[in-house]
Amino acid sequence: MENLTQTKHIQSILVTSTRTYINNASIAADLAAMVAQTGKKTLLMDADLNRPVIHRVFELPNRVGLSDVLQGQRDVNGIMHSLINGNLHVITSGIMPTITKDLIGTKEMSNLIKTLKQDYEKIFIHGPAFFYNESTLLASQVDGVVLLINPSYAKSEATQAIVERFQKTGATIVGIVMRDQPKYQSNQSAFINRLLSYDKHNRVGS
Repeated sequence: MENLTQTKHIQSILVTSTRTYINNASIAADLAAMVAQTGKKTLLMDADLNRPVIHRVFELPNRVGLSDVLQGQRDVNGIMHSLINGNLHVITSGIMPTITKDLIGTKEMSNLIKTLKQDYEKIFIHGPAFFYNESTLLASQVDGVVLLINPSYAKSEATQAIVERFQKTGATIVGIVMRDQPKYQSNQSAFINRLLSYDKHNRVGS
């Protein structure tokens, strides 16, 4: 993973990919678990309402979740799952309503993120693939974005176009993950160490 910039305090992070997830993997889940293991109060949210995976990663029920909160049917504290000695709380996607709605680009979603930032040191959001409009909407609501780039996109004009698209939303690109690379796990750990070190430096300097 390549760290690109550290221009501000990074509390909420969207993780998105150049491809739709086709298995039960989630970089957001990996990063959230690693941060929670350091003792930080961490939240993981599945905001890919059409193709959710977080409930499968942790083998959690998904009868209710984010979609219910955004529709005002549930309180967020009532649908969270507590893991890793209580340091990690997970919000699954919930079931999409029968009638398609734009739940992600609503003021309810924006307000939810702002509210959660009062209670959690780090928030990781598993988002839709970058080419979906919901991903761009989420990027404008968080402090930073981590891009999961497929090797075929590496060092190409497509990668630059992706970065520019998110930067236009005002988002800060905090890292790029290269998929299916030998040093993938060590790069994840290095990114987490840089992120936490930056937080420490930010607090000391504030």
